[in-house]
Amino acid sequence: MQLSKRIPSRKKTITFLWLKKDFMIMSLNYRHVRAKLHSPMDTCYWCGHAFIDGEMMALGALPGAGNKVFCQKCAKEACE
Repeated sequence: MQLSKRIPSRKKTITFLWLKKDFMIMSLNYRHVRAKLHSPMDTCYWCGHAFIDGEMMALGALPGAGNKVFCQKCAKEACE
């Protein structure tokens, strides 16, 4: 599984160790708990989409970068 996007002079690609498309639903409780941490993980790591309450998030592991959250659009694109 990979995601790629064109950046003005190059193409950036990330490779997943694994990806869980139906990780968790964004909620007020999740925001409250993550707000205390360094990385709130309330936006998609790849496209920057801000999650709204009730929206399903995907979780993927990146080599050397740890776990990151992704929107359903990016998760679907990575699995194609």
